[in-house]
Amino acid sequence: MEEKNYWLHRCKCGDHAWPFTHELLTKHNIISIGWSDLSDQNFHKRLIKDRESFEKVFEEIGWGRPRNRNNLWRFLKEMKQGDIVVVPLDGGEFSIYQITDNVVFNNETFDQNLWVNWNGKQAVLNKNGYPEYEHGEIDMGFYRKVTPIRLNISRNEYATQKLYSRMKIMTTNANISDLAEDVGLAIEKKEPINLRAAFIDESAKVLSQQMRELMNDRKIEDLVRWYMESLGASVDVPAKNSASTEDGDTDVIATFDKLNNHTILIQVKAHSGNTDSWAVEQITSYAKTFERSLEDRSTQLWVISTCDDFTDDTKKLAKEENVYLVDGLTFAKMLIDNGFYSFPL
Repeated sequence: MEEKNYWLHRCKCGDHAWPFTHELLTKHNIISIGWSDLSDQNFHKRLIKDRESFEKVFEEIGWGRPRNRNNLWRFLKEMKQGDIVVVPLDGGEFSIYQITDNVVFNNETFDQNLWVNWNGKQAVLNKNGYPEYEHGEIDMGFYRKVTPIRLNISRNEYATQKLYSRMKIMTTNANISDLAEDVGLAIEKKEPINLRAAFIDESAKVLSQQMRELMNDRKIEDLVRWYMESLGASVDVPAKNSASTEDGDTDVIATFDKLNNHTILIQVKAHSGNTDSWAVEQITSYAKTFERSLEDRSTQLWVISTCDDFTDDTKKLAKEENVYLVDGLTFAKMLIDNGFYSFPL
């Protein structure tokens, strides 16, 4: 019997996709990946034939051999029926699934009636072969059925330190079979694995309050910069007058060189109470204005605020624009989990 593998896989895909791929995952037990440019029967057959044919597809369309192509190869060929998939989620949670079968769907073979986002908007396949709805084309390309094992688990409470750390990687997917026992514990344990969660939760309450009382905008930006650097990113802080108000704004640009230049654009706010949608509007405008300079890298948009929470309008807009929101308590937990020893306070 073939040995079972364990995988980490993120389902956010590309442009405008998360509101759709989230619904595919949570309502229909389907994991997905982007690469909509290659999602037709002709390309699909060649991509899964063998590794040599897979490589030739990229070369023939003029893409060379981008490193992130390996994410697609793993999704199409290496993930097998019976394998276990850990899917990181927003809000400090993750879910665990088992791959149902060896069938991989593309945009031509997939049930397009399932392309409905969390606002009830339906996408259709356009003449270019891409899913599309009122906000534009959606970068979804390939799909696989999975069977739920355990859903919406707290990372703090049910992930071992090794599994917790591995879920921080920014790549779309990775083989984590070396953490089979750790994933097994997350499946089996009915009580939290250790006391780390309790310590982080209580400490974070104090730290988040102190950040609001003692730190201004510039100090919070420095703290965000330090956090990203401690994770291995090279960090740029754009000059405040480098873009007009109409162009949007970003406070920190973190680039992970070892992860194929994966880049996080971060809008930072030192707020009490609730943060409104202006922060999301700023970061999305910046990303659209400078899209050309970012097109050779995968990009995420974040808003980190010391706020208690974000307004409902902000949360709705963030979901639509695929912006990750980090409130004060969540950011405090991230800082504490990363270690106190060199805080720039």
